Amino acid sequence: MKHPRKIIVHIATSADGFIARPDGNVAWLDRPRPKGHYGVLDGLFDSPVSSEDVIRRIKEKFGKRWKTSYVQTYMRKFMEAGVIHAVKPVGHKGNYWILASMKREQALKVTGKKRKVLEVEEELFSEKLTKRLKKTFGRELEELRDNFGKNGNCTTFLLRKILGKLIIIAFGKNEKDKLLEDKTQPGGGVGLKEMIETAAREKLHGVPFLIPKTANEIKGIKFLGDTAVHNPLVGVEMNTIVPQMPFIITAYEELAKRL
Repeated sequence: MKHPRKIIVHIATSADGFIARPDGNVAWLDRPRPKGHYGVLDGLFDSPVSSEDVIRRIKEKFGKRWKTSYVQTYMRKFMEAGVIHAVKPVGHKGNYWILASMKREQALKVTGKKRKVLEVEEELFSEKLTKRLKKTFGRELEELRDNFGKNGNCTTFLLRKILGKLIIIAFGKNEKDKLLEDKTQPGGGVGLKEMIETAAREKLHGVPFLIPKTANEIKGIKFLGDTAVHNPLVGVEMNTIVPQMPFIITAYEELAKRL
């Protein structure tokens, strides 16, 4: 009985359909790879991305901003090679690019969720709020921007950290930091839950540091942040964070006025 032979074929091509030099030589593939010059778009098309997303990734990697026309030229080449395809959500001016293996219906569904994240991100990193927080929270804001919409655990941890730090600094600036001390542990501070409740009670010029309704609503972010830090069995997804964002942004704005 003859057994069929197992053959493994590896095929490589470039965006324009050619990988060899005019003389058929492909030795250039084995040349040393300079650190940082490859994998620029690795994983980028696993979910729908706009041309602006591609431009941002290239700028982060090389510090140079490409023209939109350059990106779209390359996207057309990738489409012709069957690597990616384009989807255009209703009401959106431009295309979103996604791997050819993802169906259009699924891509549009993911894109809808992503657009909501982008809307929240624009509000979170508004010029007005960023200007107020940047001096004290520069590093946290930079890390939050890097992770927002990509990593739920890191995002909710940073949102929680900024909230706690913001309450401490706001109380300190107004000489009320003793109210956050843990009387049972000399030199220690109360937990975030107690900090939020104190911020809702304590007033400055007749107005609480945190409006009670805001204080009540942001307990969701505190819970998610605690989950990300203390529960190794559960991950926090962005779709559970996004509904909480209007409340946490409001809390940041209310506390930032006290700085």
